[in-house]
Amino acid sequence: MLTSYASKVLDSFESLMKMLENENGNLVIYDDPLKLVIKRERVEFYVDGEFHGFVDRNSAELSDLVIVEAEMWLKALANLHFKRFSLRK
Repeated sequence: MLTSYASKVLDSFESLMKMLENENGNLVIYDDPLKLVIKRERVEFYVDGEFHGFVDRNSAELSDLVIVEAEMWLKALANLHFKRFSLRK
């Protein structure tokens, strides 16, 4: 399940790039103490700067410490819905 969420997130990388902080071509979300780094081919998870795993299109390797939060973040990011609004003059 995590890999399917990750695939959706990675497929929407360009759209997410318009909304999220960009560091060296990677998208970064800070949810202290958790840090998500969305790269073009995988999503990495850090706690207090320490690497705790990743999820890509084919595999997931996460520590027990981040697995629940990782699933919540991936699910949320995979299910973003964008609506276009036009301002009335």
